[in-house]
Amino acid sequence: MVDGGNEGQGPEDPGWVRAARYAGFGFEFAGIIVAGVLLGDYLDRHLGTLPWLTLLLTIGAMVGAVRRLLWSLKKNSSR
Repeated sequence: MVDGGNEGQGPEDPGWVRAARYAGFGFEFAGIIVAGVLLGDYLDRHLGTLPWLTLLLTIGAMVGAVRRLLWSLKKNSSR
């Protein structure tokens, strides 16, 4: 019998649920960085500042992605 108050969390999660959660972290991490690169490239091409905005937004996206990943892992490790 499944306890309704403990669905989707805790050590009772099936392995595929945890795998999907961590795969989602990877896609989110990569997506943030790719978005920073693409936005920086777009702005550089239109403002003529090549490569400075691409570098700045890529580094900013990397920092943001690491912070988001650490926050997400901390939040989900308490489950």
